[in-house]
Amino acid sequence: MSDKQSREEKTLTLLLVIKLPYQPTKPPEIGAWHCLMMKIDLDKDPVGKLLFNYSFPAITGMLISALYMIVDGIFVGQFVGPDGLAAINIAYPIIMLGTSASMMFGIGGSTVISVIRGQGNHTTEAGKYLTQIILMILVSWLIILTVTFSTYETLIYRLGSNEHLFPIVKDYLLTLTSFLIFFMLSIALNAVVRNDESPVYAMIAMGIGTIVNIGLDWLFIAEYGMGMKGAALATGIAQTASFVFLAGHFFRKKCTIRPAITGFMRSHIQRIMDNGFPSFVMEIAFAIVMVAFNNVLMVYMGQIGTSAYGAICYVFYIFIMIFTGLAQGLQPIVSYSYGARQFDRMKETLVLVQRTAFVIASGIFLLVFFKSELLIQIFNSDPELVAVGSHGLMIYTSAIVFLGANFVNIAYLQSMEKPKTANILSLLRSTVFVLPSLIILPKLLGNDGIWLSMPLADVMTFAVFLVVRNHKSNKDTLTPKALSV
Repeated sequence: MSDKQSREEKTLTLLLVIKLPYQPTKPPEIGAWHCLMMKIDLDKDPVGKLLFNYSFPAITGMLISALYMIVDGIFVGQFVGPDGLAAINIAYPIIMLGTSASMMFGIGGSTVISVIRGQGNHTTEAGKYLTQIILMILVSWLIILTVTFSTYETLIYRLGSNEHLFPIVKDYLLTLTSFLIFFMLSIALNAVVRNDESPVYAMIAMGIGTIVNIGLDWLFIAEYGMGMKGAALATGIAQTASFVFLAGHFFRKKCTIRPAITGFMRSHIQRIMDNGFPSFVMEIAFAIVMVAFNNVLMVYMGQIGTSAYGAICYVFYIFIMIFTGLAQGLQPIVSYSYGARQFDRMKETLVLVQRTAFVIASGIFLLVFFKSELLIQIFNSDPELVAVGSHGLMIYTSAIVFLGANFVNIAYLQSMEKPKTANILSLLRSTVFVLPSLIILPKLLGNDGIWLSMPLADVMTFAVFLVVRNHKSNKDTLTPKALSV
């Protein structure tokens, strides 16, 4: 069989997997769409309506954003093979360093902006915070870019690569790092646009990037055979398209938050970082854990373990994005209500989001339990990789209910500018509990202990939250007063 014929067959398979051909579906109910497009009133609208208006676009947007990675994984897994999956998994912690910074400045800054608006302050102050977000993201990217290009020869090995994977890791890492500024700005500005009562516009921006990424992945990888460099170029150009669309929001008449002409403002930056640090911790810790996992897996299971972990990360990233979107939907409501001192609405929002997270987590658990092999096969059909990956995914997802609860609780604390407890919980879940488990459990349980380290961390973090909550108040536990530490 010729390479061209093989490539065409794989392309056809991918089109069927991601369902690019048009399939007639029942149109959405007019009422639901009308609800999304109506003007949002954070003061008076029912909490359920507000949560839908913010969470639905946020979750959809996060899932669309996840497709940046997922589509790369599908094309790379099918056209480059298991080595490509391993290469992306090894390189991605550096990309996550950038997204960590953008989450800190974007989520932290948008939280402050929402509180300011809830207090009825002038929008000029909000514009100053927006400027600080942009400036700090630019500085962060320049640091990442400089360090990556000057140390990549040793950095790639420290991330868990071997000599065989080095060339393709290099192609992917250096190309995508060059475009990282647009990804970082897209993440941060998306949070700001969403808080400017334009959650649907923010969702569309992510959709544009994903559509561009799918098209370019097919062109660069499937048609032109550009391999890892093609995957990185496709993602980078797609991120640029998403950023350009988001930037257009600030020229719309509907926009109420525009950048102010100002330099670096230390007090503003500090407030942003205080509120955004939990998001930074959760994201950067995931990058640290990925590096630790890659190194441990290479020791215990070899390259097949790293490739399987790459597929697991792709699947699990979808689940993470669902809970991230739910938490982002909670944030504007709680932040505004906190600024307006509407504590009953805050508590009502929290209870509703907790119940929603439990239902979603339960559905995810059942999906993985019955379809774990199918989820791994989306990326590669190698029998050994599927066997290792599906088994690992089932263990890795076993505490998904606790993961969802942790995301909601941390976001709630963060939304009312209570960073201390949120930071503690983020650190416990992301590093303090995970890394020791990753060292100890494999020695006790073998390979299963590697996959079990993350679920154990989620259970332990939730237990700590319950202890803190009950210590603060036995009756009215989930109020701003009770949870301030």
